Amino acid sequence: MFKKFLDGVVFGGGFAFAFVALWTIWTLGMSYFMPRILESSVTTTKEPEFKKPVDAQIVSPPPGGAPENKDFSFFKHSAGRMKIPEGGGILAMSPMNAAQGSKRPSTYQLWLTESKLWQIRTIDEKAEIEELPRPANATVTDLDNLMRKSLGFAARQSTMTVSADELGSLRSGGGSSRDDTLNGKLRISVEGVVFVQPNPYGS
Repeated sequence: MFKKFLDGVVFGGGFAFAFVALWTIWTLGMSYFMPRILESSVTTTKEPEFKKPVDAQIVSPPPGGAPENKDFSFFKHSAGRMKIPEGGGILAMSPMNAAQGSKRPSTYQLWLTESKLWQIRTIDEKAEIEELPRPANATVTDLDNLMRKSLGFAARQSTMTVSADELGSLRSGGGSSRDDTLNGKLRISVEGVVFVQPNPYGS
């Protein structure tokens, strides 16, 4: 009888030890590993890498009326995208996380022409540009891939084309008819890099 009692005590003790061990492992897993798994699964916007950026010197437009005020979003309503024009280029754009106190949205943009590829970063009034190696036979797909590589899958990308006539107007210091459908102004640097300078918040 006493032997059966001891066997029961040993069995109960072993069961209790196994239960405590499993409970400890489960508690540690939930408190340590689960937060890291959840954190790694959350998609965040990365910061694009610029190695040697230079400030974009914008071609100054002639004196004229004040720009129209618009809320910021690259496109308004359902503005269409043109096919790639001869002698023009493709501009891909995505907002980035702006620092607290910023007056304008920060953006990351890519400018692809028949011979060049540039990346652009706008922060408030400042625009930085950097030339990148251009893939052979580059297309808008290359811009999509590069945008995701630079910003992650959280990139909110918009893509549009800029015609040769628009480039000529920008180079001469004139504006772009595209400004009517953009919450910002289309600009061009002295290097020929086209980008959108977003409007200030609340304008």
